[in-house]
Amino acid sequence: MDPTKTDAQMAKEYDMTIEQSQNEVQYKMSIKFLKILKRKGIVSDVEYAQIDELNRQSFSPCLAKVYV
Repeated sequence: MDPTKTDAQMAKEYDMTIEQSQNEVQYKMSIKFLKILKRKGIVSDVEYAQIDELNRQSFSPCLAKVYV
């Protein structure tokens, strides 16, 4: 996934609505932040998995498996 693409470009490429592509971006940002927290020891592996599951429920990312 190219981070320089706009929501509209990503939506067209992956046949998604703008809202779906925004959810993808928000989920990806949450994962980046969560990885930083894990790396700094602020969250454990178990907490990481729990938070990621909640984020997947909140954002409903179609491409979640790509980000792992």
